[in-house]
Amino acid sequence: MKKQAINLGRIGILLPIATIIPIINFFVGIAVIVLLLLSHYHFSKHYNNPAIFKNALTGFIVQVISVLVGSIILGVAIGSAAVGLSSGGGIDPANIQNITGLLFENGATIIGGLVMLVGLIIGFYFFGKSLKLLAQHTGVKHFKTAGMLYFIGAIGIIIFFIGSIIIFIGWIMHIIAYFTVQPEEAFSEKAAV
Repeated sequence: MKKQAINLGRIGILLPIATIIPIINFFVGIAVIVLLLLSHYHFSKHYNNPAIFKNALTGFIVQVISVLVGSIILGVAIGSAAVGLSSGGGIDPANIQNITGLLFENGATIIGGLVMLVGLIIGFYFFGKSLKLLAQHTGVKHFKTAGMLYFIGAIGIIIFFIGSIIIFIGWIMHIIAYFTVQPEEAFSEKAAV
């Protein structure tokens, strides 16, 4: 069961590389979520610790819901801006300042962005808790580091998207963690904490 969890995790964590093919981005995203959740599920069964899976599942659900809700709010904001442009209100589409003003005029754009940002932070918090538990059980501290970097990166997105770089580094640490974990136990769980 642990070997299966490791293999699913390795495939799932490497799959985002395939997003360079534009047509399959959406499907790769779904596959990554499913494979990583299956990996965490098998790890939770192997270590008899349901919190590993529950925290990962909670993190992904929060992120998906916040992106959906935030996207709907952003869609409404963009739709209302498009109506404002087409209604002949004297706005020249070449004047980007007027278009930007329309987008941020009613605050829906800001609210939509905040909903997605808060969901991202909360989701990575729970996913980080799951990775911390994995680090304790597997003895691979890179899981804990990846979870911490994901969370810090989500918060750092506020500062000119610098957090994206931190999340990318967290993803690399996550890859290293999956390829470091051994199928057989060779350590004491107390030593990993």
